[in-house]
Amino acid sequence: MVIGTHDFTGYVVPELERIGFRDIQTDCTPAALVGLSLVNIIAEYGDNGESCLKHLKELKTSVICPFDFVRGAGAMVIMPGDDMEPLAQPDLRLWAAEYIPGYCAFWNMEGCDWLGEALPEIKAGVINESAQRLAAHICARIAANIAVGREVKHFPRFYLAESGELIANTYTPLSQ
Repeated sequence: MVIGTHDFTGYVVPELERIGFRDIQTDCTPAALVGLSLVNIIAEYGDNGESCLKHLKELKTSVICPFDFVRGAGAMVIMPGDDMEPLAQPDLRLWAAEYIPGYCAFWNMEGCDWLGEALPEIKAGVINESAQRLAAHICARIAANIAVGREVKHFPRFYLAESGELIANTYTPLSQ
């Protein structure tokens, strides 16, 4: 499952279709979430950033949370059994933008400074089409890897790419 804003759906659906997903639903009603077992639903959260998933007690599928970080993009995967704290956040994007630099600092990771610098823009609600397209690409790669059984990083770990970074087209289409 991929969650995101309505605008993001327009970027991620073509990316998912390009790599082989065919039965993509864009429904976040409680009925659509019952018995969910495939990575093919894009659940939308509204303008207040409140995820329709926050009331779930237990996950039955992986959830990919994409982020437009203005100067780049990121994604976080919540797997069944993971801490569901991120899904309960009233503003998941802001929460992630504040969480990731702290994680990077704690583990002495390089390449995260740009996200801290973008924080004022993120707090102001600035969005960036290029960052959304990058996030859609990251999500599609993660979804393909999950679908074919490859290991993916999941919470508390994350994916992060500054705009302008080359992301190699290294995933395998689902039909292969």
